[in-house]
Amino acid sequence: MKLLAIPNDSTTAYLRNPQEDFLSEFNPLDKDGKRFFEEVRFLNWKDNKESEYFKIRSKPFLKDKKDAELVMNKLSSGKIRFQNNLFREIFLSEKNEIKKIIEEYSPQIIRAFNTHFAGELGSIIKEEYKLPLVISAHDPSRLTSIIEEADSLICVSESLKNKCLEEYSIREERIKVIPDGIDMDFFYPRKSEYVQFAAKYKILSVGRIVPSKNIETLLKSISYIKEELGEEIKHLHLGNGTLENLEKITTLRDNLGLSKITSFLGGKHKTELPFYYSWADVYSLPTLWEGLGRAQIESLACGTPVLTTNYAPMTEIVRECYNGLIYDPLDSNDIAKKTIEYFKNKSLRGKMENNARKSVEEKYNIKKVMQMNCENYRGLLKNNFG
Repeated sequence: MKLLAIPNDSTTAYLRNPQEDFLSEFNPLDKDGKRFFEEVRFLNWKDNKESEYFKIRSKPFLKDKKDAELVMNKLSSGKIRFQNNLFREIFLSEKNEIKKIIEEYSPQIIRAFNTHFAGELGSIIKEEYKLPLVISAHDPSRLTSIIEEADSLICVSESLKNKCLEEYSIREERIKVIPDGIDMDFFYPRKSEYVQFAAKYKILSVGRIVPSKNIETLLKSISYIKEELGEEIKHLHLGNGTLENLEKITTLRDNLGLSKITSFLGGKHKTELPFYYSWADVYSLPTLWEGLGRAQIESLACGTPVLTTNYAPMTEIVRECYNGLIYDPLDSNDIAKKTIEYFKNKSLRGKMENNARKSVEEKYNIKKVMQMNCENYRGLLKNNFG
């Protein structure tokens, strides 16, 4: 059995992922401990040359990427809306090359790992070869009507599923809720000496430096927390951003008098993340929307409670006063109040620390999630091939 996967990123972007984390989406382990697919191949317009990672070979196409890159840049910057058929004509310009790759490989199923360009490419191949198409939905801000063409739509949370049902013409029986899997043997409490930042009160946030992560409101809340708790606070943020966004956020930090408190450390290799989660007393990010909120789950798996937005799907992960606290992400005073409460109420904090890992250990365990993906593939293949 062969899978054709259309990934969201260039193959090099996955090189920092450990084997199980990488293969759990692209080739999950079945009940017998064997990989579900005999072979997986990428069809990836973002790659410039053939490459391989954990036995998955990537076949690049689009010799001239200028038009596709221009569309992606406009989408990422918000200059144009996510909508269907932005990439279709660009991909069809190399239809013969795509056909050559597909006919040489002969896959039985297609999985597109986003709801815009990957979904569009998957749709083109589905039309031509009548293969079942699985589309993964992760980001509610990037949904397009291409999801209506999926034989199976994978949503990472119940709230994302509900959004798809409300806004698009897709039958509910075609949607499966399968969250991102977390490798619990990798994300677990570690000794924090690896992270050399000492403080009495330690706060961590993780995410790209973009408006949707709402880091600006978090910084304003930390300036209020400093007034109450003093200078013994350290806030670390992990995540990359454009030079423009980084300049804006560091200017705000400095204007708020937080230059000695908040440090922006950029993106970190995945192997480093458990040490940062374990270093922190609390993870806090007033994100405005998420498909799931993977960083929050990783933090809880490392035993660190989470303070986060009182919107779904974050409220699917964090239960008030059980494994964290929720706040109004638009109210910096509310964020500060909840954070101060967390630090001052030792018994409540101890309870949440005790509950942190066990609150996610089963539901988001990568082994369980891989089984859910296998069952979904099995059902699709049975319906299409008997």
